[in-house]
Amino acid sequence: MSNYRYRTLRRPVRAKFSVKGSRFIGSAAPAADEEAAQKFITRVEEEFPDATHHAHAYRIGTGSSLVERSFDAREPAGTAGPPMLQLLQHGDLSGLVVVGTRYFGGTKLGIGGLTRAYRHCARACIEAGELVEREELSYCRLIVSYEAMGALLRQLETLQGVVVGTDYGSEVSITAALPRSAVGEMKKRLQEISRGSGRWEALKGPPGS
Repeated sequence: MSNYRYRTLRRPVRAKFSVKGSRFIGSAAPAADEEAAQKFITRVEEEFPDATHHAHAYRIGTGSSLVERSFDAREPAGTAGPPMLQLLQHGDLSGLVVVGTRYFGGTKLGIGGLTRAYRHCARACIEAGELVEREELSYCRLIVSYEAMGALLRQLETLQGVVVGTDYGSEVSITAALPRSAVGEMKKRLQEISRGSGRWEALKGPPGS
């Protein structure tokens, strides 16, 4: 697996189980960025507003852009969010968010019991879902003359890039997403196609993010 490839869930998934009277609901979903992860966490919290705890963990990106977060949601420190995050780490999973929802059943589970239960929230979701391999995307703006536009679009398609926006002015400005492993080759092709006049602007994320 390349530095930019990772495994994630194809679609959202949920798993439910009980431990000594406490009900646990594991909810997991693919997430392209932190904003998507936070929105999913909020949706789960709103779906189960009377739950005792909503712990969560997520991993976004790869390599130097990797972001990892976990939250215990008032459970004893290190017993809820971190166990779920560790499971994602050990499975080499990214682009993924997990929420562990707990309804307290009256019996304390102890440090070990809580750690196992929340880890199982993540494990049960992963086992119930379908894993797929993805490659991290890089977003950029390519500015070329109208004469070079056709060749540039063909090259983007060859490198599995996707056009997400186009602006027409004195030149053509194309906003695109492409696999990070293809960035070097695309920069080279841009200069060849435009005979050195094309411009590349790196973007931190999708337009409007």
